Amino acid sequence: MQVMYFVPTASLDSNAKLKDYLAKGPCCDELQTLEKTSAQVWIVVLTQKLCQQTLATCKLRQQLDPSQKFIFLVDQKELCFWMYRYQLQVTAVIFCYAKTWYQELMAALQELEKATELCFKSRGKVIKVELEQICYVESHCSNTHAAVLWLMDKRPLQVPKNLRILEKENPRLWRSHQSYLLNPGNVYMLDKLNATATFVNGLKCPISRQKFKTLAERFA
Repeated sequence: MQVMYFVPTASLDSNAKLKDYLAKGPCCDELQTLEKTSAQVWIVVLTQKLCQQTLATCKLRQQLDPSQKFIFLVDQKELCFWMYRYQLQVTAVIFCYAKTWYQELMAALQELEKATELCFKSRGKVIKVELEQICYVESHCSNTHAAVLWLMDKRPLQVPKNLRILEKENPRLWRSHQSYLLNPGNVYMLDKLNATATFVNGLKCPISRQKFKTLAERFA
């Protein structure tokens, strides 16, 4: 694939059409399209030639509208480094040279169709928190029926649900430790030496030694 392009998934009415569109690899300037169009989900093919220009445009779109979601199709593992440098909140990274790239893409899109909010009641009111705003969740130190969310603005928020319930209701949150769930979309770096995950806002949470390999493979 010689060029980068963006695909607003809302404009594609079927999986077959999407696969056909991606298979053709259209050669067109869709950076301008991305700058002018509001889409909830973008599929982005990331190549070496336009890597930084592409990521800068994605970063701008996400700053203007935090609800924007990006699924990256990457042709080289080395390009993942630049995604971390730009601190993008990424829904999925798929290596397009893998035989299972299309199945992984469909799975990522199906995952996005699931709940994107964490909902709970507090003092008689329903509170909703976008999953993209969550870095990690830790068990409450003194209440087994509660947990604490750590958000992108580094603010803690107590919720009346424990980790087991939150993990079941929100499959996009990963169990990284007996006492922690993390949101892989906001992870910036994994530190094997200290067994921690660092998020794009600088927050850190522990990763158990048993879970580290699985998580590292996810970000390889």
